[in-house]
Amino acid sequence: MRLAFVVQRYGPDVHGGSEQLCRAWAERLARHHDVTVITTCARDYLTWADHYPPGDHEIAGVRVRRFPVDAPRDMADFDAFSHTIFGPPHSEADEREWMRRQGPYSTPLLETIRDTHGEYDLLIFMTYLYCTSFFGLPLAGERAVLVPTAHDEPPIHLPIFRQLFAAARALLFLTPAEQAFVQRTFAVGHIPAYEVPMGVELPAPAAPEREDDPPLLLYIGRVHPSKAVDQLFAHVTRYRAESGRPLRLAFAGRVDTPLPDHPDVTCLGFVSEAEKYDLIARANLVLMPSFYESLSISILEAWAAGRPTLVNGEAAVLREQTLRSGGGLFYQGYPEFAACLDRMLDDAPLRRRMAAQGRAFVERTYSWPVVEQRIETILERIVRTDCV
Repeated sequence: MRLAFVVQRYGPDVHGGSEQLCRAWAERLARHHDVTVITTCARDYLTWADHYPPGDHEIAGVRVRRFPVDAPRDMADFDAFSHTIFGPPHSEADEREWMRRQGPYSTPLLETIRDTHGEYDLLIFMTYLYCTSFFGLPLAGERAVLVPTAHDEPPIHLPIFRQLFAAARALLFLTPAEQAFVQRTFAVGHIPAYEVPMGVELPAPAAPEREDDPPLLLYIGRVHPSKAVDQLFAHVTRYRAESGRPLRLAFAGRVDTPLPDHPDVTCLGFVSEAEKYDLIARANLVLMPSFYESLSISILEAWAAGRPTLVNGEAAVLREQTLRSGGGLFYQGYPEFAACLDRMLDDAPLRRRMAAQGRAFVERTYSWPVVEQRIETILERIVRTDCV
């Protein structure tokens, strides 16, 4: 197959969820197929300023075509304009202008998609939320496949996204909860839909917990309000103060919003893959407080390494994955958060049982051999049958 992935930014030093998913799929499919990635020169997801040189490159066996962004994003201007979209009455033209300002808008990238007739069997657009998909997917016509990485957040309810989802030849979802949400939100029941999850490596199971240390709670991901890290900080420090239980909380990931100083809280910043798995092995629990997730890779990685999890149950995907796996607990609000911590920290056999159940779930559902075969089968079916 001749496949092109279209994504807002790409590279081994880019760590967003949809970008990581794109790179993982592209590198594995490139072993057996002709794979190209069409992307921008941007690395920073806030400004979209050009960082990489334009042109064709090869990264880990994948041809990568980078195009300059028309202009960086002015976040103050964008935030001000967003207030006119998520509130007062506005027009479709306003929403399209908001989308353009959302970025990254690249005229040469869009022209390339428009002019690729016959060059690719499928163009696979990663995530619904950015210009590369919103303006690019309609240009690909019947070859366009959308991987929306969707969840229930304010932008997805803008009317303009009805056009985007309806224009896809097929939809690929990461979880059943994401698929159910999209099919409730948009009139896409006639569009072929498939579940194709993110693959996860299965490391050797982590060593047993050290019981002579204060429990370590670990968060992995961007340290940004959109991930509810401020709420997690508040929950844990309140629990520490009210329970008197010695605890440590570590944040591992790019710090976009500094957190207050606290003697029991550490912000480690970006960590390598080896450092990440070492942290998971040292943790008693891995936490995910986000309200908006289409799939949490860090939670899958925790289960793969044999560690239980505690997640925000107001995120439908996190709640569903926890119920499917038996790999942890979920909460809504501080009282449930505190009760879950009490339950899990007081019961080491329960943590070990949840960890084993989580790892078994990842092995049968998300291990790379299983996922890679599913991707191959579904893409070949889409190409062969034209989704009829």
